[in-house]
Amino acid sequence: MQKKVICYLIFLMMSAISVYAENATDYFVRGLKSTSTRTKIKYFSKALELAPNLTEAYEKRGVLYYFQGKFDNVIEDFQTFIELSPPKAEAYRMLGMGYLKSGDYRSAIFNFTRAIEIDSKNSSAYANRAEAHFLSGNYDLTVLDSTRAIELGGDPRGIADAYRTRAKAYRKTDRNELSAEDIRSSWKIDPRYSYYYKALYGYASPEGMRKAGLIAVIGIAFLLLFKFKLKPPEKDE
Repeated sequence: MQKKVICYLIFLMMSAISVYAENATDYFVRGLKSTSTRTKIKYFSKALELAPNLTEAYEKRGVLYYFQGKFDNVIEDFQTFIELSPPKAEAYRMLGMGYLKSGDYRSAIFNFTRAIEIDSKNSSAYANRAEAHFLSGNYDLTVLDSTRAIELGGDPRGIADAYRTRAKAYRKTDRNELSAEDIRSSWKIDPRYSYYYKALYGYASPEGMRKAGLIAVIGIAFLLLFKFKLKPPEKDE
């Protein structure tokens, strides 16, 4: 009789686990199918409540948190994903991005390096690590990693970002010709930031910058002269 009770209890427990797992999968699939970021996160979170080892839900939710700017949540989800899953370069890269956006550049560099150790041809990890080096003030390593990302190729926007990062490092080290050349290369690939960098850099070459300075001086002189000529008459005593 006692054996029957134990078997029955085990059966109920297994049934309950099965139902929970089925519901977790259902919520996960709903999250995949949803077109709303908030709804996706809600379904992935519900799936994880029911099945905390559903690793893909951490990965998917972590990416969504990144685009929401919730970087502490990104770090938490990808740390958990890495603990539960075999080593994956993209997971370490996303964890690095969470740290990068949070201002923890040392941790960001560590995780980008882990991503590169797993996948030595991950150009995005090199480009991201280059940005972390730049923000840390290490411009030589910025140039090395940006160059490696450019050599590897891959996503065009990522390569454009690598050119821009290297341009910033060149500019910080007074290599303005190289900086301007990288900015032009970046524009050719991805013109999204062309107006911003034109405003930041002025003209693309030192000669152009000298011309811009001359034009500015002439403009200021003209304005002063114009203002002087249009000086209102003094009032009669």
